Amino acid sequence: MVGSIRKVKSADRTLDIFEVLAGSALPLSASEIAVALHIPKSSLFHLLGTLVDRAYLQMTPDGGYGLGSKFSELAQAAQTPKSLKDVVSPVLRSLGDTLNETTGFSVQRDDNVEVLFTQISTQALNYTMRPGDLAPLYAVSGGKALLAAHSSDWLDSYLERVRFEHFTPNTIQSQERLLCEINRARTEGLAFVDEEFTPGIVGVAAVVKSAGTVVGAMNVAVPKVRSTPAMIRDIGRKLLSSVQRAEETLSSDIALLSTLSDHRVERGLRM
Repeated sequence: MVGSIRKVKSADRTLDIFEVLAGSALPLSASEIAVALHIPKSSLFHLLGTLVDRAYLQMTPDGGYGLGSKFSELAQAAQTPKSLKDVVSPVLRSLGDTLNETTGFSVQRDDNVEVLFTQISTQALNYTMRPGDLAPLYAVSGGKALLAAHSSDWLDSYLERVRFEHFTPNTIQSQERLLCEINRARTEGLAFVDEEFTPGIVGVAAVVKSAGTVVGAMNVAVPKVRSTPAMIRDIGRKLLSSVQRAEETLSSDIALLSTLSDHRVERGLRM
């Protein structure tokens, strides 16, 4: 029949086992399960063994079978809403481990960027970002990435009120240069800094979105003495791949999407 769904026999049997055990007040032996479900005992043996190994079933001392601990674990996980940190932190750690450089995730706070969580490089020479650290949007890679995600109207208003501080000799001091950096970030999907907030540190960042809404920026900070153009390009590629992983996870979590939509980092973001 057109449009009919083809059943998978082993999956059907697995679900039947769960249902018959859930409906039984006492554990059932393999023979009792085979009789109840009209399954040959020889076919049932390996399936039960796999389910016990995966903790979906547990065996009693007398050889009976009951539902295992995995069901309560899954139920608890489904009931516990994930936070943004729950989703992004594992991706950030993986990126940091791959590069062995400091990585961070930041959000916009008014005209600043605030570090939410980080993974610090284990190399002797590294850059340390701490949760709660603040920096002007124009001075760090994460801030530039967030600026590039804003609408033109929001940017016009921002440029009217921003006052450029001089943190290093390389700190942006003009609207023209900042707009060039923003346009580059919009074109490449990556924002960069070169010793503009902290002497000796270069950085790369990209925004992370959830259902089209920017929720923050992921960045990598590297001591300039060991950075090369090829290295920065490689970091950029790996960073964008990590951002994609985080966004895919965020998009699949309906409960978290609802939470993020109620607590947007900033309004007026360009989608």
